[in-house]
Amino acid sequence: MPDRSVISTGFPLLDAALGPAGLPAEASVVVRGGPSSGKTTLALRCVAEAQADGDIVAWLDLGRAFDPVEAVGRGVDPRWLLVVRPADPQEGLDLAAALLAGRSIGLLVVDLPARARGRLDDGLRRLAAHARRVSARFIALEPDRAPGAVQAVLARSTGLRLELERQAWLRLGQDVVGQRTAVVVAKNRYGPPGRRVELDIHYLADGERALAAHRLTTDEGGIAGEPVPIRLEPAPPSRSPRPVPA
Repeated sequence: MPDRSVISTGFPLLDAALGPAGLPAEASVVVRGGPSSGKTTLALRCVAEAQADGDIVAWLDLGRAFDPVEAVGRGVDPRWLLVVRPADPQEGLDLAAALLAGRSIGLLVVDLPARARGRLDDGLRRLAAHARRVSARFIALEPDRAPGAVQAVLARSTGLRLELERQAWLRLGQDVVGQRTAVVVAKNRYGPPGRRVELDIHYLADGERALAAHRLTTDEGGIAGEPVPIRLEPAPPSRSPRPVPA
């Protein structure tokens, strides 16, 4: 039987490099990279794998960059995804802390902007601590130009650090169809550090994006902080999510 205390990253080569064949239940992860490094795709695949394992997931969209069509195309089931898009970063951090404290979610992803109003380091430290206490997974997407205070608190508060850099384009004839991304396991409390793998990330084809977009419907629920929230309706997950504790 598969180990339900570990979820895949969605990339078998990376799972093998991490040691426990994925992310343990208590994993706190920093995924660092510049624009088009592949860090968002990696996070979306982790979300899809967590949902398949029965978790409800929250995505704190501080950078206001979440693309629901891309998420569906990467296998995410938005019926079990809460996207928090706050007007103020501190409000978003407080909401995410409440979700963790209430044991409502099994994975929290925090997408950090390169520049943010106010200090985020204290809030991020609290989120990582909350996640550890409730054995929830925590993934922070760190831009390559994040403020020094944010970099420092994430370095101290997380057990796994992945550094991503695009190495080359993948082409089919004259068309760019994807990219090759190098992932360095710069820190790893759950397995051997220092390993490096290269991942081939294929972009969604026009037909795949059209299919994902077709699944979108305007209805109640979906994105917190938006005047007209959305709910996405892809195929049902492979396993029913765990019930939310009362």
